[in-house]
Amino acid sequence: MGKGLLLTVSLVFLQYASLENIDPYLCTHLVYTNSRDSENLTEWNDDDMYRRFNDLKRKNKKLKTLLGFGGWNNRGSRYVNISSTLKNRKAFIKSVVHFLKRHKFDGLDLDWRFPRRENSHAKYKQYFTLLSKELMRAFTTEALCSGKDRLLLTAAVTANIFLANLRYEISEVSQYLDFISVMSFNLRGVWDGFTGHHSPLFVGSKEHLPLMRFNINFALKYWRDQGTPKVKLLAGIPTFGISFTLKTSNTSLFAPIAGKGDPGPNTQKSGILAYYEVCPFLKNATLEYIEDQKVRYAFKGNQWVAFDDRESFKTKAQWVKRNRFGGAMLWALDLDDYNGTYCNEGSFPLANTLKTTLGV
Repeated sequence: MGKGLLLTVSLVFLQYASLENIDPYLCTHLVYTNSRDSENLTEWNDDDMYRRFNDLKRKNKKLKTLLGFGGWNNRGSRYVNISSTLKNRKAFIKSVVHFLKRHKFDGLDLDWRFPRRENSHAKYKQYFTLLSKELMRAFTTEALCSGKDRLLLTAAVTANIFLANLRYEISEVSQYLDFISVMSFNLRGVWDGFTGHHSPLFVGSKEHLPLMRFNINFALKYWRDQGTPKVKLLAGIPTFGISFTLKTSNTSLFAPIAGKGDPGPNTQKSGILAYYEVCPFLKNATLEYIEDQKVRYAFKGNQWVAFDDRESFKTKAQWVKRNRFGGAMLWALDLDDYNGTYCNEGSFPLANTLKTTLGV
């Protein structure tokens, strides 16, 4: 994995920023996140995009690129098909090695969000451990045979400790992963029925269980205490805000909501605003700072938005360094102000703040 702190960033299918906008020096690892719902990698036909993506390494020779596999929108049956039998795991692993080498990726990032809450069988998380172990073994063997650097194996995991215990044998699987990105965002949402920040650094002074455990500080220290070497743990920090439509005139934390906020003009997704959409929203909005959680929110009319800015990015990065974790994961690069046209803070203001503060 190398020495020093890591900064890995994801691109969400390159919906909003083109590859020509990407600064390859912003991070140590760049993840191409894919939306495919097939475990057969031969059906993934973004050959030109893969080539252009990996050509970024021609500019930054130290950059490592990974292919993201999995994600929230994938069917649970897909994970079972891949991992439940030795035969299926072997077939998947063989296709992975071939695919990564063919397209010049440096590794695989597993975004493993299975099982769901309703499936609690212990065997499911054992499947993930077996898959990770066998992938690492295959990557090591391939490196010995080829004489080239071993492919990296990483994972993006939930920061919700209740789901983490359902999905992962934490201490066991950590042995086989080069680093683990804890997705410490989306920890609050419309399902709560009230306003709140989705990626707080610390517990709020007025919070009770289970919300007391939904913050970056608790999540990363939990993964550490369950047996993951802290140098392998990356804190997930979002470049997007979550938005709500208020139900009443109450605009404070824990205010009742009527539902998701209005969609952003570019991303067009209710309840989510890219950072470059947050900046225009802040004009003529009321801005508030949540002192105990080290993050901000703003409201205007019946719209309420919780978000991270350069200050909270700096604070979170300083916390990572102070606690000697492995680094940070930014989700996602194309939701930052990549052109520098909306926030008047230069291009990629959040990513650059994270890079500078971490010193990567």
